[in-house]
Amino acid sequence: PIDTSLDTDIFALIYTMVVVTALPHQKNASKKEEIFIAVCVTLSMFWYLFFFSSQQQSIIDLQVNQKTANQPLPNSIVSNEGGGKDIDASCKYKSFADLSEQERMPSVLDGRHMVIPPQGGKVSLVCCETTTGPLSIVAHEKWAPLGTERFLDMVKSGFFDSGVPFMRCIKGWICQFGLNADKDKNDAYDTIRDDPPWLPQGDKFRQNEEGVKRFAQGYLAYAGAGKDSRDIQLIMALKADGPLAGEEPWEVPWGELVGEESYETLGKINTEYGEDGPPQGRFYEEGMSKEMRAEWPNLDYINSCRLLDEMN
Repeated sequence: PIDTSLDTDIFALIYTMVVVTALPHQKNASKKEEIFIAVCVTLSMFWYLFFFSSQQQSIIDLQVNQKTANQPLPNSIVSNEGGGKDIDASCKYKSFADLSEQERMPSVLDGRHMVIPPQGGKVSLVCCETTTGPLSIVAHEKWAPLGTERFLDMVKSGFFDSGVPFMRCIKGWICQFGLNADKDKNDAYDTIRDDPPWLPQGDKFRQNEEGVKRFAQGYLAYAGAGKDSRDIQLIMALKADGPLAGEEPWEVPWGELVGEESYETLGKINTEYGEDGPPQGRFYEEGMSKEMRAEWPNLDYINSCRLLDEMN
């Protein structure tokens, strides 16, 4: 609370002195004139104390209301695992109750999935805040157990809170990300083994008779460079793609974007640098330094990710 009592008392004293000085004074003032002066001074003081005290209280009330308005609503998210920052997640989906059944566990061919994805297991809802908007991600344990576990470990540890740039985004294809702006975090994880593929393999399954491509828009997988090479680098499909996940073992999808707002965000991610984004080696040497930011000033970033809900 703001204490204004001292300021009020000082101002009242000064105000009274000014009023008294301003009133006419005569050496031979009559008794009636003295009473009139006293009444004027008293009424002036009462007017000041009432009016200005009311104004001060209004200011205090406004400050309290503004502070309260900036606080997150209680229970606005089911969980808030990840990092040290408390946020009111901006994603529209706060829990699995907000998702459709098909978004929670795709179980029918709806023109999006080439095959019905693996069913069952733990499913996790994550909200990622980016410079272009929110991304709601559903991670499926059964799709890729090791890949899902690694991603959730990164979320819970606050890995994304230091800023993770979308460093290699190729228009109409994919965005690659995962290397951290804080160079010390880029060596925090070892590689993990590959998960078994669940999408059909080989060139003949790039697209089916209905025109559905193998790697759907919004699928998430890992970038890699050989057998069991997955670590912290991820890919996200900007558009549906046929060749992806056809041969390389690290490209098995472990999750997907859900919600219209996520796909709006996906379409806003900057792709102007394409293959000419920041070199991976420099992330390990300097992170996203001032020099790196100056060379690639328009990169978009993930600024935080939070685990909101889980179901089995």
